[in-house]
Amino acid sequence: MTSVRDRRWQTVLDHIRGETHGSDLAAALAAFDGGAATYDVVPLAFLTPAGQELTHPTASDVLEHLTELTTAFPDLELVPERVHHTDDAVIVEGRSVGTHRGAFLGIPPTGRRMDVRACVVYRFDGDRLTNETVYFDLATQLRQLGLATMDLA
Repeated sequence: MTSVRDRRWQTVLDHIRGETHGSDLAAALAAFDGGAATYDVVPLAFLTPAGQELTHPTASDVLEHLTELTTAFPDLELVPERVHHTDDAVIVEGRSVGTHRGAFLGIPPTGRRMDVRACVVYRFDGDRLTNETVYFDLATQLRQLGLATMDLA
């Protein structure tokens, strides 16, 4: 019989695989508790409407975000380098890599590659994945993509 830790790690891997290259976004969402996904991208929190706690508070919001993201970066991949297990989370440190080939957040494609350090916290209630929170250095990403500024007002 597998441990909670092993089952959680397998769930995270299934989710990461589904997001990778946009290969199976349905599987990425299914990794969440019954598809009830919440997904918070901290560097983009300034885009969140006032009073809304999460940047992507529903499964449909998560799917819309992942679709736009993997369309803009069709070779997008989270490359895990370190994994940490806590009482209620799996934390993955790694790199987010991909080539900007489509519009994202209104930014036309640059054709440039990014390779930025990222930290992703996958929160669990028992075996059930309930939330993903993504942290990365937006300034480094913009610089690598050749974007001096990002006017999202």
